[in-house]
Amino acid sequence: MRHPVFLSLLLAASAASAGNAPPPLTINSQSDARTVIRAVPEEGATDRFEVLAAENELVSYVGLSDGDVGGVVFRAGKLYGTLTRAQADTFYACRGYATARHQYWAQDAARWARSLVQSAHPATEVELRFTGKSTLKSIKAVLDNPAIGQVKAIVEMGTNPLNVVKVLSKTRDEHRKREHDKDMLEGLGKLAPGDSETRLAEVLHPEDLTFLERGIIMAYPKYSVDFLVRDGAIQALQQPSFLQIARVKAALFYAPNMNWARCTPEAWPQAVPAGPQ
Repeated sequence: MRHPVFLSLLLAASAASAGNAPPPLTINSQSDARTVIRAVPEEGATDRFEVLAAENELVSYVGLSDGDVGGVVFRAGKLYGTLTRAQADTFYACRGYATARHQYWAQDAARWARSLVQSAHPATEVELRFTGKSTLKSIKAVLDNPAIGQVKAIVEMGTNPLNVVKVLSKTRDEHRKREHDKDMLEGLGKLAPGDSETRLAEVLHPEDLTFLERGIIMAYPKYSVDFLVRDGAIQALQQPSFLQIARVKAALFYAPNMNWARCTPEAWPQAVPAGPQ
C-alpha cells in the first residue's frame, strides 16, 4: 500500500469492500490503542498519530471522516475520550495550518497533546459506525491506491503477444516492489515513540529530511508517514504525512469560517467555528 503511521496500521484497514459498510467498532477501557487505530478502515479515518507528551506519556489519536464521533483520544494506550465533529475538523485544520506555515505541528507535540486531552470528552466506551464511503479527507482518498496500477496493466495487455510479455514482466516487477513495500510498511509500523533514531534508519533511510530548530523530520512520502526525531529518539509519528499534504495538497486543511489566528497548540479549541457542536 502506498500508505502508511501506522503502517502496519494500514494493512488492516482494507477489510471492507467498496460500497459495503464495515461492522461497528466498539472501544472500551480494555481496548489497546494501536489495535483500535489499525482497525479503523482507511476510508473512515482522516489521520492518526502517536506522540510522547509531558513526562513521556504516550498520547494517541485517530480522526474520523464521518459519523457522530469526530475523533478518539487515547492515553497510555487506553481509551480516554472523544472529540465532536467540529472539534476534530478544527484540530485537523489547525495542525495543517501550522505545518503549511513551516511550523511542523509535531515540533510542539506535547503542547498539542495536552490541549487535545483537555478538550476531549471523557468516555469509558465508544461505538464507531462506518459508512464504507471515502470522503475528501479520508486517508484512503489522500493516499494512492496501488491496485490502480495493476488494473491499468491488465487493460494494457490487450491481444498483442508482445504486449502480453511486456505486461507480465512488468507485473512481476511490480509484485516484487509490492512485497518490498509491504515489508517496509510492517517494519515502520512496528516503531513507536521512544524508539531510537538508529532503529528507524535501520528499517528504512528517510526519503525526505527536514531540519528543525528542535529535531528533524524523517519523512517517507512513498508511504505518507512522518517521524519527528529529537535527541536521538522518535517523539511523534503522523499518518498521513502532514508535511507531504502541506506541500502538494494544502487545500485539504481548509475549513470554512475558521479563526486561523487561534490555530496554536493551546488556542485551537477556540478556533472551532460557531454552530452546533
